[in-house]
Amino acid sequence: MPSSTSNPRSSSRGNGRSSRRSRSGHRSRSRHRDRESRSHSRYRNRFRFKHKERNFAAAVCSMISIVIMCVALAEPKWISLKGGKCGLEYRTPGGLHFLGVFQFFYTGHFITPMKYKYGPANTDIMSNCVTYKAVVLFKGMIALTFCGILFGLGAFLLDLIGCIQQGLKLLHRNAILSIITSVLCVSVNMFCYWVSTEVEKVQKSTKLHYGSKVEVTFDVSFYLITAAGSMSVFAVACNCLRRYPTYEDSTPLTDDYDDLEALIARNPDASQMLHMPPPPAYTPTATTAPCTTTTATTTSSTSTATTTASVA
Repeated sequence: MPSSTSNPRSSSRGNGRSSRRSRSGHRSRSRHRDRESRSHSRYRNRFRFKHKERNFAAAVCSMISIVIMCVALAEPKWISLKGGKCGLEYRTPGGLHFLGVFQFFYTGHFITPMKYKYGPANTDIMSNCVTYKAVVLFKGMIALTFCGILFGLGAFLLDLIGCIQQGLKLLHRNAILSIITSVLCVSVNMFCYWVSTEVEKVQKSTKLHYGSKVEVTFDVSFYLITAAGSMSVFAVACNCLRRYPTYEDSTPLTDDYDDLEALIARNPDASQMLHMPPPPAYTPTATTAPCTTTTATTTSSTSTATTTASVA
């Protein structure tokens, strides 16, 4: 008899242990899957992009600035000359009426202090036009213009894409790259002014005729660089005057999960509920007996007191 009653209980205990082990294994597997999904989503969202961070007006201004700077590099006329003996070798003195950065892309050299070879051909020699300082300044203008194009391109990409990484968002909202582009444009114009003063000194020392008037003025590319800097300033205004949200959205919190079910506690499986042992039958505890005895005693004493009162 005892053996027949102990077997069902032992089997129910075994089923309970197996069900608890299965539930703990299921929870551990679910936690492992959640960790894997969170790590995968974090790696996937490392370079998240946000529509609210995009600024198409600033992107258009940056794009126009880049195009204008490219046109300025291709334009041959940066400085106009008149009244001096600046010209090409083997040609009439004073026949060269403009200077541009295209003449200084080649790694030239000075044949004499007033003759500069600016190209690979034997006839690519200018005389009475530039000094060593002017050549260095022209090459600096080329370098600064290319740097302006690169920084403008970075500003254009940030405005167009709208990256929300902390460092890139700081550069984008404060228009740091556009500010650098405008400063570089100003620096190119300052270098151009410096070159004009150097060229003017050479032209005044080599006049065509005694008393002839020497004129050294800025030409098309100078004003193109000014326009490019102005467009960069407009890009800065479009970024700095725009009102961005002062708080971060809570959507990235849910991006770390593949679905919203990971945020909700999983219900136990119905198949596991079938293997759970049944609840024990209700049995009164020992603490209820004294309460019953006390109640009976109180009732009997009350009835005795009532009888005594009636007899009296």
